[in-house]
Amino acid sequence: MSSVVAKPYPGPFEFSLKDCEADLVDLAPGAMSHLRSEHEGLAEVFAELAASLPAFGDEAGIPPKIYQRLLDSNASIDKLAVHEALLAKALEVVRESRAKKVHERENDIASIVDAVKSRARRGVDKALLNAFEKTIKYNAQIAEKAARTRRKNAEAARATPTTG
Repeated sequence: MSSVVAKPYPGPFEFSLKDCEADLVDLAPGAMSHLRSEHEGLAEVFAELAASLPAFGDEAGIPPKIYQRLLDSNASIDKLAVHEALLAKALEVVRESRAKKVHERENDIASIVDAVKSRARRGVDKALLNAFEKTIKYNAQIAEKAARTRRKNAEAARATPTTG
């Protein structure tokens, strides 16, 4: 059985989105495909706006509240990005932890099946196989699927004419 190396997750274990509460929305499925996204060069745009709007904003007809809304949105985006990174890592850890626990559980089931089959082979009690029938069948699913695939591939290989 394979050994999977894992190290304890150092945290964080508790998360709060309270500081972003006013910015959080739940979009309909697929709605994100209709939203604009950030492009390369945004930092240069913010630098230019910081220099140009005080000098030319009135002349260009740009109300100060639009620029302030842009700055506020950018600050919110930065906070959300930090939360997104933390939550993405936490979700990754939860998924990996679950997968490892499933792996360990399947290994334990295989150990139980091995013990039952071994005792039954040695003639201790053939009725053991009946008592653990579902467990043995469950454990054999992967091997049976692999055998079906090998048979199917062998049949396909025999059906394919060889050139030579």
